[in-house]
Parts: sequence; structure tokens; C-alpha cells
Amino acid sequence: MIVLGAIAGSTLATVNYLNGKQTALNPKIFSPNSWEIDSLPKELNLQKPINTYSNKATLSSNNPLSSKIDFSQFRQSFLNAVKRRDEAFIRGLITPRTQSFNLENYALEDENSPFWTQVEKAVNTGCTLEVTTKVTQQETENEIWVCPKTFGKQIYDSDWQTQVAILGDRVNIRAEPKTTSTIIGIVSKELLQFDLESYQNLSETERELVNQFDGWTPVILKNGKRGWIQNNFAYYQPRDYRISFIRFDGQWRLRYLLTGNNN
Repeated sequence: MIVLGAIAGSTLATVNYLNGKQTALNPKIFSPNSWEIDSLPKELNLQKPINTYSNKATLSSNNPLSSKIDFSQFRQSFLNAVKRRDEAFIRGLITPRTQSFNLENYALEDENSPFWTQVEKAVNTGCTLEVTTKVTQQETENEIWVCPKTFGKQIYDSDWQTQVAILGDRVNIRAEPKTTSTIIGIVSKELLQFDLESYQNLSETERELVNQFDGWTPVILKNGKRGWIQNNFAYYQPRDYRISFIRFDGQWRLRYLLTGNNN
């Protein structure tokens, strides 16, 4: 494993580089620890959307945002909305308590906005019920879910700069960052080490591949071999987004959308 203390400066530079390259998906980030509107910084400048689902008197199981449907149903509705690039559905999830971003930074009206591919990647693999977070103004029906699901492995706390979560089954690890390269390993739903040394040896142009949705991430297998995994099968927290939903006040809502170690 990489000793963080010995490479603190280079690791920080790497994380800053990764985050800095995502200009389209790199808004100001704030802690999601509280669901209280008073805790949010004034500069967050969130705009409350026009929510066609907000009339509590008309809530029913037919409403895709209604808390009367379970999370698996809501998650499928969310994924369907993402696939059809449904801006209105996404805006309907936002409240003044939603933390982490100014909605306008994401260009939701653009079907090619990185927002759509990033959130689909985060939610598509699955989500984990958050049982430790304390939420104020809580109802008895409250649930908090965090995506992506990293299969019970702790990735959000210690060593978050050094871990890459594999999001699929039987994913190929290749010797070089291209699909024609030799397969050096096959992995399924586990954590691998981010290959910081290989990353630092890349040119600036090559490093951009690490950030692209259809790019490649350098990893170290448990047998010590160094290789590459396609980004759509890998979750690397300094680069990729995680999203949290909450069942609150009669409806499913977006709690936060974050990148990096913003717990």
C-alpha cells in the first residue's frame, strides 16, 4: 500500500489535478453532514426548482418521487429519467436543503452534459442504505441511501486517495490503457490500489485519460502486477461522484452530490 505520509504532497497534487480537470462537474463542495437549511453557506446560491410533484395532497404510489414507493422503485425511476435526459425529473429532486452544488453548473438542458453519464455510473451499480448518519428534522419513514454501492467495503474514510472500487463482475485488467492490450487479470467487485507511481509518470495529455469517462485508471493488483481498468467499471473517489438520496417530508429527495472526501 502507498504510505500517504511520505507522498502527501504528490497525492494532494494528484487529487487536485483530477478534480481540477472536471470543470463541467466541479462546483463548490460543502459537507453533507446536516440536513438543516440553516447549516448551508449563503454562497451556495441554490435555486428552489418548480416541482410538479410537490403537492403532498396528491402524493400516491404513481408519483415517482413519493416516499410511498420503496427505494428500489425510486432508483429505477431515477435511472430511467437519466437515460431519457429528463431535466424536470432531476430538478424535482432538489430542495433548498440539497447540499453540494448550484444546479446551473451542470447544464442539465444539454443531453451531452457529463452530469448524465456521471450520475448514471454512480447509481447504476447499486446503492447502500446509510444507517449511521444522524439526520435532524427526522420522520419515522426517513431512509438515506448512498451510491455507488462499494459492496460493503469501506472507501469513504481512510486511504480514500489510494483505493479504486471495481463496480462489476469479471472486469478485465489490461497491461496498457487500450482494449487491444493483454489481459493481466480479471477482478470482480473488490478494492484495488490506485497506481500513483504510474499516474505520476504519465504526460499531461496521458493523465487526461484518467479523468475521462471513457478513459482508463491505473491500478495495482493484489499480486503486485500493474495494469489499467476502463473508467466505466471503476470508482475512484477523488475523481468520481457519489450521490445520496433521502426519504424526507413525504418524498424522495436528492440529499447531496459530491466528489472527493467530502464526508
